[in-house]
Amino acid sequence: MQDYWMSIQESIAAHPIWFITWTVILLVTLISTWAMIPVVTKKTFSWIERTVPGDYPSLIQPIQSNEIQRPVIKTLRFMIALGALVIGVITFTAGIGDNQEAIWALAREFGLVIVNWVSGPGLHSVIVIFPAYLIYRFAKHLIPIFINDRVRKASEEDLETEIEKHVETLTSVLMTGTSVAILTITFLLVMAQLGINLAPLLAAAGVVGIAVGFGAQSLVRDIFSGIFIILENQYRVGDVVSVAGTVGLVEDINLRRTVLRDIDYIQHFIPNGEIKTASNYTKTKSRVHININVAYKEDLDHVITVLNRVGNELAEDPDWSDDILDAPQVLRVDNFGDSGIDIKVIGETVPIRQWDVMGQFRLRVKKAFDEVGIEIPFPHVTLYWGVGEPNVVAVQQADSNQ
Repeated sequence: MQDYWMSIQESIAAHPIWFITWTVILLVTLISTWAMIPVVTKKTFSWIERTVPGDYPSLIQPIQSNEIQRPVIKTLRFMIALGALVIGVITFTAGIGDNQEAIWALAREFGLVIVNWVSGPGLHSVIVIFPAYLIYRFAKHLIPIFINDRVRKASEEDLETEIEKHVETLTSVLMTGTSVAILTITFLLVMAQLGINLAPLLAAAGVVGIAVGFGAQSLVRDIFSGIFIILENQYRVGDVVSVAGTVGLVEDINLRRTVLRDIDYIQHFIPNGEIKTASNYTKTKSRVHININVAYKEDLDHVITVLNRVGNELAEDPDWSDDILDAPQVLRVDNFGDSGIDIKVIGETVPIRQWDVMGQFRLRVKKAFDEVGIEIPFPHVTLYWGVGEPNVVAVQQADSNQ
């Protein structure tokens, strides 16, 4: 090998013009081929798209969305660049005529190694890897379709946003599990094809598994809790929940942990095994729940009429009608407080919109109360100075003036 590279250096020094000319030709050919690959690939896939019947959208959609074209183009470019480099070195040195014997000896040596590897472990590994990759690609495309179909059949009465959140959560978890399973099985099969004895590896993995099982019981508890959370559809990505004493928006969920983002934009990572009670504020629909406080002197029938009118106007507003399922209305006179009377108002909204609706309702109630003169009470403080002492002070001041 060292003699071969020394002979190449001697050839370049002896024939610099030939080396430069051949390098330019090789680069022009490589760049032209590099630029033509996307064109040829797109034309090929367009032909496939026209040829495959329209009854197979699962095959056509990845082609139309460039999910397959990009990796094919990258692979072809890499192979052509590598091949051009090898062919360029061989043809350059062979063309000079001084190193043909060394070149052919090296070619035979590498050729035998490559042929033996390709016809043996290499071919067997490709036979394992290629079907595994196809299975992964089909699973990545078919799992969301299957989950979407099953969830919609089981949740026909749910809102579209709820169905989408459920589909997204299940798809993420199942795709992660499928990817790990495919990768693990493929790795073991490839190791076997390369002649590596898997018995010691599996035995060691078994021992490690037992040790991990005893030492990582919390991890096992997290995974089992995650399975039940997902299967029972307790909450999904996009829900607002209270778990383990933390309230926030579910950003991610898998078998091990749940990720929440609270109103201060703090991200919380909560192991599923720590979740004893999960409270979902936004499943299926949400509740508007407000107590409005008015003064004792107000006519309650008039107050209730104003509150119901404000709720109906809010529900009929085009900017808010899509968010409100049932208009906010008075439920009852709820409490006699220290400063006023509490009147409970409830309504229903689509998930996660209850807080915005309640804020808008409060704003409109304040304006409506100001228009009709209804008082919203607040604590008053009355100072009482007593009876005797002020008179005594007044008499003393009068005597001193005299």
